[in-house]
Amino acid sequence: MQRWIRLPKQLWGQLASEEFSLAVEDLIYRHGAVNGVVRRMEHLGLGSVARSWLRSNAYEPIYSEQLHALFGTGVLRALAAKLDLPPRDLVRILSQALPRAINRLASSKDQALAL
Repeated sequence: MQRWIRLPKQLWGQLASEEFSLAVEDLIYRHGAVNGVVRRMEHLGLGSVARSWLRSNAYEPIYSEQLHALFGTGVLRALAAKLDLPPRDLVRILSQALPRAINRLASSKDQALAL
């Protein structure tokens, strides 16, 4: 018999957010980490977008078709299925989460190198 544990809604949201954050970080690492994603963005003509993510908190936006070009539709669909999200919702949320994740990972890498 399967037993379900009820989590308070606030905690569930936090866990879902953590799961999404980990999935985004995994996506970044599977595509060459920060450097690999930035190089791919530069190749796609999105260098200024990538630089805004690395150098400031005023992130230039990335759009749905650009995310599809960057990671591939199949990869995005698989990630949406893994996270149990409709693909459109995943892309919408990823467009907001990816700049923050790239900035955070680049900053933590810079801090590690400075030590």
